[in-house]
Amino acid sequence: MADLSSDSRWRGDAPSSAAPAEAAAEATGWDRLVVIFGFWFSIALAYWPSAVALNGFWTDTIDKAYTHGYLVLAISLWLVVRDRRRVFAAPLRPEPRALIAIVALSLAWIYAYGAAIQDPQLLILPLLLFAAIIATLGWPVARTLLFPIGFLYFAMPAWTDINSLLQSLSVSANGFLVWLIGIPAYLTGDFVHLPGGTLEIAWGCSGLHFFVVGLALAALYGELAGDSVRRRVLWLGLMGLFALIGNWIRIFVIIVAAYETNMQTYLVTVSHYWFGWAVFVVFFLVFLWLAGALATRWDRRAAAARSSSPPAPAPLVADSGEASAGRALSTLAVLVVLPMLIYGREWLWPVADQPVAIAWPAAPAGWTGPERVTYSAWSPQYLDASAESLQRYDTPRGHSVEAFAVAYRTQTQEGKLLGYWNSLLGDKAALTLLGTRIVHSPSGSWQEMTVSDRSGQRSLIWSRETIGTHRFVDPRLSQLWYGIAAFTTRPVSSLTALRAICHADCAAARARLNHASAELAPVVHAEVGT
Repeated sequence: MADLSSDSRWRGDAPSSAAPAEAAAEATGWDRLVVIFGFWFSIALAYWPSAVALNGFWTDTIDKAYTHGYLVLAISLWLVVRDRRRVFAAPLRPEPRALIAIVALSLAWIYAYGAAIQDPQLLILPLLLFAAIIATLGWPVARTLLFPIGFLYFAMPAWTDINSLLQSLSVSANGFLVWLIGIPAYLTGDFVHLPGGTLEIAWGCSGLHFFVVGLALAALYGELAGDSVRRRVLWLGLMGLFALIGNWIRIFVIIVAAYETNMQTYLVTVSHYWFGWAVFVVFFLVFLWLAGALATRWDRRAAAARSSSPPAPAPLVADSGEASAGRALSTLAVLVVLPMLIYGREWLWPVADQPVAIAWPAAPAGWTGPERVTYSAWSPQYLDASAESLQRYDTPRGHSVEAFAVAYRTQTQEGKLLGYWNSLLGDKAALTLLGTRIVHSPSGSWQEMTVSDRSGQRSLIWSRETIGTHRFVDPRLSQLWYGIAAFTTRPVSSLTALRAICHADCAAARARLNHASAELAPVVHAEVGT
């Protein structure tokens, strides 16, 4: 096996007998920590929408996926203090060119903020902090803070992007375990059907929280041990695997308990949240034991292979330079000027609180409508919309086309077309997505979804987004374009969708949609003077 011995260059501790020069650095270097923590606080304040969003994730006791966030923040701050002697001793070499990176990152944040795309906003914050430290104190100081600042990414909600993958792995693993043990159960999609009832391996059962916390603990273990990069990667992979397996076992135990108690177990009727963390702790203890055993074995092998004692690590040499207050203030000004300009624009020229009107056209010749839909298996859900409407048009043969439109006067993180809690299909138990594709018609391109209701009846849904006067069939592109448009204008954003039931086959439904798309386009606009 390749040597994975520790590398002393990664250690945060210094030799036990500190030189007088290091003591001098200890006495004069606190101004650097003031600058570092000052930037930390200033970024949280200047980019406050992102700070508020992080607080929301870190205090969300319903979803709970990122309730470890404040602990990660506290550990990150503690690591900076722990490594203060290295920070004090590093040469002071400010890099003014890093100000260009700050401007670029600030512009990227403003774009993501205007487009109401949250993950990039949050991911940019540690990069801004790192760039500010380089600009004011230099790369040697910033390099000592790579891990403390990078550790913040374990508290960022971008990990949610892998949640579907983790959920699929959990479903597949438990399908195998159910088959292996021989429990009289079968899986359809995310549901486990037992004789006494049905369990769902839902979105929140993916084990994402356990996985992210496991990776954070493994990374912290490698940092505290002063391990080499290769060892740290190994610890991440090992604990990540343990976190996944622990979650699979957690779900399987719940399935077995539900089967044995006819769905009356506490884990089903009340809660299984803390049971999951108990399983996680067991696997983390196994990780600590295994990592310690492996490290001891590799260290002994490496020591036996060395013919002479390794050279003692060089003592830290104090740098007498002090952080310049003027340089720190200049960097701070570059950090905050662009977001302050955006906030100032919003304050001086706020978007008028205008209602948005959705006007449906009269029915084509031979058709009837529009009529308000009072009941349908199709019930799109869009949070905090400025306006929405679901209408029905009937063909001469009595077949219907349902038409839906939703609009936002301005898109924000709380209310936007591509919102996390929005769903064009509505209740997933009512309509199941079978497939998507892009279709072209005389009225332009549309995204076509084939769906099925509870009875197995299929239908087609055509949809597309409009930002101002620009149309998009890809919701992600519409959101990206909105970010560009928001720099200069505040366009109304809307989505139009049409649904037709496949009675005999979907060819006739597609023909109805092709005709309706050209005749039934709603007019969406902000009402002026209301």
